Amino acid sequence: MRIIDKTTNKILVLMAGVIVFSFQPILAQSNNDTTDVREMSLQEALAITEEASFEIRMAEADMEKVRSQYRQTNAAFLPQLSIEETGISTNDPLNVYGFKLKQEAVTQADFNPTRLNDPDAYDNFTTTFKAQQPLFNADAIFQRRAVKNQLEAAKKQMEGTIQHVRYQVKDTYYQLQLMEKQDEVITKSLEVARENERQAKNYYEQDMINKADYLAAKVRVLELKSRQSKVRDQRKTVQDNFRYLLNIEDEIAIEATDSLQMRPGISDKMIDAENATNAKIEAMKYRMSAAKEMQRSSKFNFIPSLNLFGSYEFNDEVPFGTQGDSYMIGATLKWDLFKGFKNVGKVMESKAQLKKAELAYESSLFKNKMEIQQAQRSLDQAQEQLQFAEASVEQAEEDFRIRNNRYEQGMEKTTDLLQAETKVLQSKLQRLNALYQYNLSVATLELLLEREMPY
Repeated sequence: MRIIDKTTNKILVLMAGVIVFSFQPILAQSNNDTTDVREMSLQEALAITEEASFEIRMAEADMEKVRSQYRQTNAAFLPQLSIEETGISTNDPLNVYGFKLKQEAVTQADFNPTRLNDPDAYDNFTTTFKAQQPLFNADAIFQRRAVKNQLEAAKKQMEGTIQHVRYQVKDTYYQLQLMEKQDEVITKSLEVARENERQAKNYYEQDMINKADYLAAKVRVLELKSRQSKVRDQRKTVQDNFRYLLNIEDEIAIEATDSLQMRPGISDKMIDAENATNAKIEAMKYRMSAAKEMQRSSKFNFIPSLNLFGSYEFNDEVPFGTQGDSYMIGATLKWDLFKGFKNVGKVMESKAQLKKAELAYESSLFKNKMEIQQAQRSLDQAQEQLQFAEASVEQAEEDFRIRNNRYEQGMEKTTDLLQAETKVLQSKLQRLNALYQYNLSVATLELLLEREMPY
């Protein structure tokens, strides 16, 4: 028997007490958890989110807003019709005589100079039908084209939003799978650690190991319990985020029915970063076209516009009367020769907006190409890390098996056995993380290319 270091024993006992004390409330909370469980596949989650996602519904509202703006531009071609009723009471000589003329109510007595110069108060109600018909407004025509391109951009933006939300759902679903698998791995390690603790207790009671080794085995169990509790808490956080993406208000625990896996059908030939495009880039392209049309619209402010107008009205002493009627029709040719450099400023502004839109489009193309290349490198790196992790798991499990056999024969230290068990756990968790990164890289490529990769 070795001489036990009393200071080391005290430290281990204290660590064990702290871990036990901090872990008890978490155990009590988990034991009282009665949340309903709902199993869900990835495809089911994607179908739900396309119907219920907040982001997608807001994108739909933005598209409808632009659609309504495009509807408003019909005013550049269609007539405008209105009807109005105006009531006036006056003793102004000129207006009184004019109203009587409009009402076709002038009599010989109205030409009396006394009545002309000092008439009594007179009432007139005018019912007017007005019409305006645009004939040629070049600036409005190009504005309509610009809004049309903005509408197409909004449609593409919505498609891009759907793809981005799908990516978020995939990422969160993969995180959920990762948390579930990590929980399973830690649970199995916890079972092994408890068996090691049981053996260590027997050996300690038989004076085959010292108290420090026994406490180390006990502390290892408590550490794994604490780690398991953290993983389960992270899993609940991921489930909360998942319910938000799916717009599920019920307090349910979502469990993934699919599993993280490799996709051997993916090849580099499927990934063309040079010619790749997506809805986001197409939206930028339509915005650039809209900016071009707005620049043309600003230039056509310098040419004249032509519009027709007409009205038909009734005048009477009573509201909506039809005693006297008349009409008026005409045309307006308007040419703004100088507006204090306002039109010149609009041309300069639209030119700057076009330049900005062109740069934004070029930037999107360059960035998309770069992100595809990064995702492809991340995919390759995840594949290599996964291969390394697989080999590491095999080696760690074999090392633990050998050390465990030697430990049972009293030929191995407890601390060495615990270190071997720790390596097994770490290598398995690294394998899970590599598999998660691999699937996330695939999801990123699917987002950038807007194409589902084969399994």
